[in-house]
Amino acid sequence: MIVDVRNLQEKVKIDKKEIKKCAGSVLEMMDEARSELSILVVSDSRIRDLNRRYRGKDSSTDVLAFSMRAGEGVSKDSPILGDVVISAETAKREAAKRKIPVKKEICLYVIHGILHLLGYRDQTPYDRKKMKAKERALLEAV
Repeated sequence: MIVDVRNLQEKVKIDKKEIKKCAGSVLEMMDEARSELSILVVSDSRIRDLNRRYRGKDSSTDVLAFSMRAGEGVSKDSPILGDVVISAETAKREAAKRKIPVKKEICLYVIHGILHLLGYRDQTPYDRKKMKAKERALLEAV
């Protein structure tokens, strides 16, 4: 398994080893131990730019996932899973609201992003409920 974590922001102190550990555990639990994953930690302004460019939504968000297994002509068996982009500033704000450590909030975003890369969706109430349950189970197990 290859998990590459890059911190492209300076506003929030993050622990790349903790992020890598969280992602590695989740990949193992999801039978993706041979996968390659890239995680980028960015600022609100950077994630807003990506959200606008790739999703047509001119707003900041917590996490984006870019699959390397989705789309026409792409092998579903590719070891390259994709990219998860996390807003450190959003994680810090949300962690403060929920009174939890920032590293736990970031791990939740890692889990959410990986689930999206593996095909989980959260567009409908049913899908959202299913995804949230999986997120909780994985977060407890990490």
